[in-house]
Amino acid sequence: MIRVTGTRSADLTAVLRRAATRGLVLAALLLLLPACQTMTPRGAAPQLAVPTDGNGALMDYIADQAYVTVEPAYRAVYILWHNEVYAGGFAELTEELRAGGIVKREWDYPPDAVLDRASVGYMICRAATVRSGLNWQLTGLGRYAWRELNYLGIASPISEYGYVPGGQFIGVLARAEEYMHKSGTAPGPADLGHAP
Repeated sequence: MIRVTGTRSADLTAVLRRAATRGLVLAALLLLLPACQTMTPRGAAPQLAVPTDGNGALMDYIADQAYVTVEPAYRAVYILWHNEVYAGGFAELTEELRAGGIVKREWDYPPDAVLDRASVGYMICRAATVRSGLNWQLTGLGRYAWRELNYLGIASPISEYGYVPGGQFIGVLARAEEYMHKSGTAPGPADLGHAP
């Protein structure tokens, strides 16, 4: 151990304390940096391009995802809402959903971000025109939308926190479509073209 004596000792000790404090602050900031990133789980495999040409290919793509991401979820919710595939780009799709009130204006998720249950609940309730649930109707918050979907038997588990696996998202979509048919809010049948 090095020992310094005299007046320079007090100056050196103060300098070392300031440096140690700054080092701890810098280390704490570096530890918090990953929390500022988008909602992408660590180790997530790079995804293939999202299919835009058909409903079946999109549903297969979503079912194969560990957790549903923004672009395929937006495309699937658009199908639920309009009963047709949206072939345009992600930015145009987002604007279309914003204009219809299906996604919130302040949502600025990148296409590969993972969606939580509250966000999925909000989109599904808006697209399926779920008008029940006092908390959902009064606040318009996604957490209450997910809880209302749970109450209606469309979604589970009850906790609105956490991510939605792709297979679970497909099930939620199917049950939301059933709900729309039972409540009379489903869009008309899709135009499949001429019979062969």
